[in-house]
Amino acid sequence: MKILFAASAILALGAGAADAATFHLKSTPETVNRGIISPDIAPALTIKSGDTVTIDTVSHSGLAPDPVSYFAKAGIGEKQVLRDAVDIAKMPPKKYPGDVAMGGGGHVLTGPIYVDGAEPGDMLEIRIRKVTPRVPYGANGAGSGGAAPGMPGMTNTGGKIIKYDPAKNVVNFAPDIHFPMRPFMGIMAVAPEKAISSKAPGLYGGNMDFEKLQAGSTLYLPVLVKGGLFSTGDSHAAQGDGEVSGNALEASMAPTLQFIVHKGAGKDMTMPLVEDKDNYYVLGMDPDLDKALTNTIKETVKFLGIKYGMTPQDAYSLCSTGIDFGLAQAVDLNLTMYAKVPKAWFGKKSAYWK
Repeated sequence: MKILFAASAILALGAGAADAATFHLKSTPETVNRGIISPDIAPALTIKSGDTVTIDTVSHSGLAPDPVSYFAKAGIGEKQVLRDAVDIAKMPPKKYPGDVAMGGGGHVLTGPIYVDGAEPGDMLEIRIRKVTPRVPYGANGAGSGGAAPGMPGMTNTGGKIIKYDPAKNVVNFAPDIHFPMRPFMGIMAVAPEKAISSKAPGLYGGNMDFEKLQAGSTLYLPVLVKGGLFSTGDSHAAQGDGEVSGNALEASMAPTLQFIVHKGAGKDMTMPLVEDKDNYYVLGMDPDLDKALTNTIKETVKFLGIKYGMTPQDAYSLCSTGIDFGLAQAVDLNLTMYAKVPKAWFGKKSAYWK
């Protein structure tokens, strides 16, 4: 992490390089994987540091057994359903190296993307340029599970289909209930050293469901395997902190992401880090929510020492007197909390890309 923050002054380097390229990675049965993040999956695309990729993703919500029939319940015609969603719904289970089977369900992840020159110990900076809705509808599956399981009155009926207006940036939850869209990717991950389920987040990123990862923000992940092997999916049109029903407004998006490799800067990272123009967001995780908070506090004290030179005692005091701690998600096996550290509080300033 020392290298990470020492490198903050040169974050712009490489972003506008003359040889930087742009790509479009489509979501097809050949470029998506379901429910798995693995170092053994062949890359769907190879890029260089500084390149930008628009990545089509397909939400798993309403996909099985037939997205056309599912969304027809809300008056959404067949022509409004993504062709790639129909194709992916029909694709057979894949068999992966290491004898890990898809199992026919789970998150739909597009990728992986191989970043040339990325090696274990490096850091991958992912700048979220845009998150563009591909359709004007999605679904939320509130039912008997989530963070408050077993509540009276809950039924598992296949979820609520919710329409939204991308032009107005408004979710039309009900005729008299409207709130702002907050498009973001629930899963952004580099490959870990061995294949894992996509359900739980970790050092590699993954299913963090952190709604601050909207357009204009940056995600920093340590590179754990050669090329990084980045995948994304589980796209959301909106989500409240906590994602308490177990899922958000699940909807297909196309994020535009720029990838920048920082050599040697990831070797001391112990958690993903998020930044936008106003704040740093320091994450902590654990299957136990109390321990997730404890871990977030410890990560924040460490961050404040490295970034701003604070003593542990002063950093802990600032955590208690000024910094807000929030809940990103309470439902994804490894629960995620965050600390919001406002940049304006500190005399030391760092350049930001936006």
